[in-house]
Amino acid sequence: MPVNPASCQGMAAGLAASPGTALQAVLFLFLLAEVSVCDIKSREIPDSLQAAIALLSLLHFSPLNLAGAFTALPYLLVALAGKGTGGIGGGDIKLAASMGTVLGLPASLAASVMGLSAFTVYGLICSFVRRLAGRPGRTAYPAGPFLAAGAAMAYFMEIGGWIV
Repeated sequence: MPVNPASCQGMAAGLAASPGTALQAVLFLFLLAEVSVCDIKSREIPDSLQAAIALLSLLHFSPLNLAGAFTALPYLLVALAGKGTGGIGGGDIKLAASMGTVLGLPASLAASVMGLSAFTVYGLICSFVRRLAGRPGRTAYPAGPFLAAGAAMAYFMEIGGWIV
């Protein structure tokens, strides 16, 4: 896939717009990577990482970005509807809210769609492979890495001007 120079210039301009944006980008990616590692290892996302991500919104603050926290509501509703089934956990809900404060509502929705789509495909493939191997039954997979990947993609799409 050829690289569009105009897209790269837009992203570079977005990062250079303020020193806070560049610092926020680096820290956001680092914290999202840490969230992924923690969720894969322990199936938990520490509250300290959630708070650190939310605090990143202060580096490039916009009051409109606070509406991005509402992206967590569908996660909360799904968790409440499936209470006791081992589905979405509190860490995933808080991750969606904290990422939302950094991304804002449009980018948070894009991040959720991308992350949950990848998570669904991964889960379907893993379930198919488990059934082929003769291991029926459900198993839990960490959603944090997929939500983090969706957030990273949405963040750079937003900086590049692809999400309005």
